[in-house]
Amino acid sequence: MNNEKIKKFENKFLPKITIILFYFFLILFFLYLSSFYNFFFKPSKVINVFTFTDMIPRSVVSEFEKKTGISVRLKYFDNNEELIAKLKLDKGSGYDLITSSDYAIELLRKENLLKKIDKSKIINIQDIDSRFLNLYFDPENNYSLPIAWSVEGIVFKKNLFKNYQNFINWDFIFKDPIFDYKICMLDTPREVFYLAANYLFNRSYDLSKEQLGFIKEILIKQKKWVEIYMSGSLQYYLLADIVPMAVSSSAFAKKLLEISDDFDFILPKQGSFFIVDNIAIPVHTNKSDLVYQFINFLTTAQNSTLNFVEHGYNPVNKKAYSLINKKFIENNNFFPIGENFKRLYLIDNKIDIKTIEDLWLSVKLA
Repeated sequence: MNNEKIKKFENKFLPKITIILFYFFLILFFLYLSSFYNFFFKPSKVINVFTFTDMIPRSVVSEFEKKTGISVRLKYFDNNEELIAKLKLDKGSGYDLITSSDYAIELLRKENLLKKIDKSKIINIQDIDSRFLNLYFDPENNYSLPIAWSVEGIVFKKNLFKNYQNFINWDFIFKDPIFDYKICMLDTPREVFYLAANYLFNRSYDLSKEQLGFIKEILIKQKKWVEIYMSGSLQYYLLADIVPMAVSSSAFAKKLLEISDDFDFILPKQGSFFIVDNIAIPVHTNKSDLVYQFINFLTTAQNSTLNFVEHGYNPVNKKAYSLINKKFIENNNFFPIGENFKRLYLIDNKIDIKTIEDLWLSVKLA
């Protein structure tokens, strides 16, 4: 009798149990497929790089992998704030190299999230333009090395501003338009704040409550002629004649001028900020030897030039300057020198980020 019950149970439930178990293990297989693959087939040499989406050319990575046998896995972030949050969350675990802008390097360095760089292993260090070394965010470059730079200026449609072309400056962004047009403005609170502060007071530090109020006031007034707040993908608005003018990095402007002769880019004589992008090594990596090989490959004159060609960011390698199209390298708006360079400033961390974010929220809600 018991045998019959067992047999009936098996006939009734065993196929269902088998099917359930099959699908259970199938799901597990697909969930952990990448882990199985990495365990059995992953390359013996691999580094993980956390970078801006347009900072490291894919072609450079492919060539490096071919020459060295070292696999480079790129993971992307959109802005410095995302990078900072991620590295703080897991202390940089899982990454062997990062790219980061100037002010973010200072924050990461003070959080002890970066490994000290062995400069004796950097082959191209003597080729770095001295203007981008020993800056406030890493005074002795113990934790970062510059890889590229750009300036913030104004891109505009030439035929609409032909009578004003020699006079375009930040007044065209912060004052009532001289005729009926709209602009694209930056969407990054920190950069907007520093641009407005320097425009109004020629500085961004030691600002009184009243001066912060003036910054808020001018940004609220500016909203009337802002079509959209945006830092990237400006092509649509400019090429489609939605706006004739935008605040833009030289990197974007370079790509736009290659597409269309209808536009020009100017670095206002009142001054502006420049951005230094850097490479740094997270503190917990154990693959420093592989990382240094990649850094040395990435920072050659040829590959630095390729970054400019593909993404528009100015190289810091002095030898790369001779390889760049004269249309840009001899243009003082894209590659400012002398007095023009002296009018540039870096964005720093002197103003509390909460102050900036609160002010920006008030502007957006106004």
